[in-house]
Amino acid sequence: MGSVVGLTAGLYQSLNLLGAGGGKPNSAQTIQVVNATLCAVYAVSAAFGGSVLNTIGPAITSIFGIIGYALYVAGLWYFDQTAHEWFPIFGGVAIGISAGLIFVTMGSVAMSYSEEEERGSFIATSANLQATGSAIGDFIPLIINRHSTEAAGVPVAVYIIIIAMMGCGCLLALTLRPPSKVFRDDGTQVAVLPARGYVEELKANLEIFKDWKLLLMIPAFLPSECFLVYGGSVNAYHNDLRTRCLLSFSAVMLQIPAGYGLQKLLDHKIWSRRKRALIGLLTIGIPLMAAWIWEIVRVRNYDRSNPPIHPLDWTEGRFAPTFILFALNWVSSILMQSIILYFLSCMTNSPAKAANYAGVYRGVMASGEAIFFGLDSIAIPFVKEAGVLFTFYTVGLMVFIYLGAFHITETQYLVGEEGVVIPIHFVEEHKHEFDIAEVQVPPIDIEHNSIPLEESH
Repeated sequence: MGSVVGLTAGLYQSLNLLGAGGGKPNSAQTIQVVNATLCAVYAVSAAFGGSVLNTIGPAITSIFGIIGYALYVAGLWYFDQTAHEWFPIFGGVAIGISAGLIFVTMGSVAMSYSEEEERGSFIATSANLQATGSAIGDFIPLIINRHSTEAAGVPVAVYIIIIAMMGCGCLLALTLRPPSKVFRDDGTQVAVLPARGYVEELKANLEIFKDWKLLLMIPAFLPSECFLVYGGSVNAYHNDLRTRCLLSFSAVMLQIPAGYGLQKLLDHKIWSRRKRALIGLLTIGIPLMAAWIWEIVRVRNYDRSNPPIHPLDWTEGRFAPTFILFALNWVSSILMQSIILYFLSCMTNSPAKAANYAGVYRGVMASGEAIFFGLDSIAIPFVKEAGVLFTFYTVGLMVFIYLGAFHITETQYLVGEEGVVIPIHFVEEHKHEFDIAEVQVPPIDIEHNSIPLEESH
């Protein structure tokens, strides 16, 4: 699933960096319209993506998602050749629907297919595979523009290669299986979900909004991807083209080992789950706050109506602090998304509920991004944008510190969630807790090392 996201969202991110559209006279305005359309549709798609996933399964949901990304790329290719806007705007609608489906599926798989002790690994692996897709795509503009400080058009071959890679993503998506057909090493299924109609799924999706802990997280959800909008604008204002390409490529490459390190913290077996969550949160939160304070100081005198005559180039001495800040901001901001998914995963082991949690998170995140695109389009001073993001991140961190300290339990296997199949080793290791909680443990078929399907609830 992480590879599917890398071949869709990862390549989408790098394609935007390329200046897709070929530098037509109306390209900047058209791309703003496309992005605003994308985020607005994405917010709705993600909010109800869990219901779609729980109804038609991960394979078909992902394929529909990939098709939308391919249509988006085709729309940019068409716009590059003709300068007509209708296809890229249609592509913006398609990718908005697709992004919700893709990311809800990824969130559900990462949060619920894993056992509790390996959840950080699943979440980090998904994020790192997405980053790998971005790195592959970012390498293209870096090579194209390595000698140029001018805007460069996108060769037709790039569009063809990206669409072909998304086609490979469709083949990968065919291998995805619903949780009832995914088996752990001990032979147990991940979950056995009862069949429900779409109306029932929609009701279950709406029920999730009654969860006060989820609602409390909304201030942390809102800025989750706004840093991409902000960072793109500041880089376009301050840096030349090849420097922007190098910054993006380098930051994504640094994100991968940082994500691996975060995985080790979140899955540290000696620590309690509460301790893992809080240490992971502070490990990301402290540099996140430092980066945004530094960013506010840096841009306090930037005048968007008067960009520098000579944008920063990577050969200049002042490039080093810009590189450090960009990398620190990018890595900490994007790994905050992994922290959010980890906290959400501590609230449930149910694939159906995890899908709805992921949908709410991605929907709110997309709403924040859409609002930020609108604010950025009217050229609000950078220092105000950075201040708003800093404020939301600060509130979000305070919320997560509270939830981590008082509301993360050591396990959710004891609460008896519908359809969740408990791993055999967990039953054996915690038999005393099961007896106290009076949770009915289904009989284990020792010969076949599995729990009978009809009793697995």
